[in-house]
Amino acid sequence: MRYLLLLLTLVVIGCSKEITVDLPETETKLVVEATIEPGQPPFIILTRTQSYFAPADPASFANIFVRDAVITVQDGTTTYTIPMVCSSILTEQQLMAAALATGLDPDILANLDICLYTSLTEPATFGVVGRTYTLTIQAEGKTLTSTTTIPGPPSLDTLWFTLLDQEGDDGDDSTGFVWGRSQDPDTLGNCYRALTRRTNLDSNGDPVDPTFAAPLGSTSNDEFFNGQVLEYIIARGNSSFSDPADGGSTFKRGDTVLVKLYALGRDEFDFYRSFESNVATQGDLFSQPSNVKSNITGGLGVWAGLSPTVKQVICQP
Repeated sequence: MRYLLLLLTLVVIGCSKEITVDLPETETKLVVEATIEPGQPPFIILTRTQSYFAPADPASFANIFVRDAVITVQDGTTTYTIPMVCSSILTEQQLMAAALATGLDPDILANLDICLYTSLTEPATFGVVGRTYTLTIQAEGKTLTSTTTIPGPPSLDTLWFTLLDQEGDDGDDSTGFVWGRSQDPDTLGNCYRALTRRTNLDSNGDPVDPTFAAPLGSTSNDEFFNGQVLEYIIARGNSSFSDPADGGSTFKRGDTVLVKLYALGRDEFDFYRSFESNVATQGDLFSQPSNVKSNITGGLGVWAGLSPTVKQVICQP
């Protein structure tokens, strides 16, 4: 018994000792989240990485967005300068367009002066299927570059809703998943990403989901189903701005759901797949370290040419 008491005493003493851990300083890097779609202008969000222990209040969140960068997009023949646009000067319609394109919550954009880069009023900069775009960013003494191509839109033939408890054994007759059916082209290397948005109205008369959001596992490629007709589950996406009380990956009977299925290139697929893996292990691009596969030379993040097909389904079994 006395040996057990001695062991317990040593454990208690050991646990009460103050331990100081010296965490190494990491270099601040620029993070790019930039997209261009057919018929849409480029949208470029430029931020800085920050410490794990940096404050998380709204003002600090707004300060990670980089202002006054010089950004150009070259489409093979012409180079366009993409202006900085701050949310404080956007109309309500422009705020919603920016929110839908970037995934940023429209309330955040309306209440914080967040600056991004886009050319909403310049149709010459809007994306074209099959065209390759080179992005160049100069900011804070750094130069970042990337190239992407907009592929053709993917097949999304049919959507339907299936209850989780189809037999009624569990007493749950209200929740389930959306299913989709697509024909993959007979050319190996096609990549996809699925996002969802519920457009039925909440108690305030606003859409339940302010923007499209991607669930974890939203990306796939045709390595195992090249050229086949595929049926697959589409889980509900949740963004970092989603209501915590409305979590989960299922839809409810009566939901009106928009599904946006993107076609994208392999480098862009690698980014989104590794980003989801990083988020699943409680990481993100704004803190260090990050194991995300970037297609940005000189920084982190993605420049993605995306081609969407959008369909609606009403969740009735």
